[in-house]
Amino acid sequence: MHLPRGGWSASGALCVLGAIVIALGGCGSDEVEGQSCDPGERLNPVSGRCVPDGRGGPDSDAGADDAGDDDAGNLPDTGEDADAGEDDAGNLPDAGDDEAGDDDAGVVEDVCALDMDLSSDVVCEFYAHSASTLYLIDPFRLTIEEVRSVPEGLFDIDTHPDGRLFGITQEGLYRFDASLETWELMEPLAGLGQPNGLCIDTGGQGYLTSYDELYTVDLESGAVALVGETGGGFSSSGDCVIDKGNTILMSSSPRGPFQSDDELVWLNGDTGEGSLRGRTGHADIYGLTAAWGILFGTTGDGKLLRINPATGVADELHDFGDIVFNGAASSPAR
Repeated sequence: MHLPRGGWSASGALCVLGAIVIALGGCGSDEVEGQSCDPGERLNPVSGRCVPDGRGGPDSDAGADDAGDDDAGNLPDTGEDADAGEDDAGNLPDAGDDEAGDDDAGVVEDVCALDMDLSSDVVCEFYAHSASTLYLIDPFRLTIEEVRSVPEGLFDIDTHPDGRLFGITQEGLYRFDASLETWELMEPLAGLGQPNGLCIDTGGQGYLTSYDELYTVDLESGAVALVGETGGGFSSSGDCVIDKGNTILMSSSPRGPFQSDDELVWLNGDTGEGSLRGRTGHADIYGLTAAWGILFGTTGDGKLLRINPATGVADELHDFGDIVFNGAASSPAR
């Protein structure tokens, strides 16, 4: 989910949560109403803040310059090895082998791919959500399925390596019970104001992004600790993600008045400091997903993207229409 950047005028509208176990609908709308922005700005509907609107301006195609000659050609076959030669993984504890662990998960990991047999019975799905609805997306068959409603004011979600789905609101930390299809409020999130990104590493350590800050979060107690500031003018556009190499990546809001596309930023897990990977060429990337060795993105205008984790360049895989994706979760095995 996207948060407004500091010093800008509009503020996000959040619904108030009143029950410990949620079985009702969300805020009832995926749109933010009653907000206005200055000329040259547009409203980020997830955060409620105004961001530079370079669409249609002189630099509206700026992302293409970073993409190289052929975006699709720049993307690795799996996305998994893009960071393999770097020291990113050293910033986070080494979780060893995939904790999802069972044989079925290993089979799915081998079969789920962009060139998979689409007629097979293998299920390859990850969770994403709007302001009111939890979805399952199959990024290979390009299908989407409604699961149920979400807690009001849900900022973001992510999947633990053991398969549990967690979510965050301003109220606190939630866990989704898939068997009962209910959300349970576990613990309040003490120590920060408005987190908008949740990501979980392969060892089960949770991280939160809030504006230009990175935090750790204990998924059992809800305890939050500041890691550090991102610096560089980077500010969370809506999500962070951790791949199977324990690399933390974040979608960052446009930093200039003539830039409308989000940037992909690497975050140091020890200090929170950010480093630019590249411009994505797409705006409002509110959800990031690491799944089957591929980095996916979901946007505020219903698009599903494949993102090169090394360069930030994103290719559109599908347009799901008028769904405002506010967040997305990785697969358990990443």
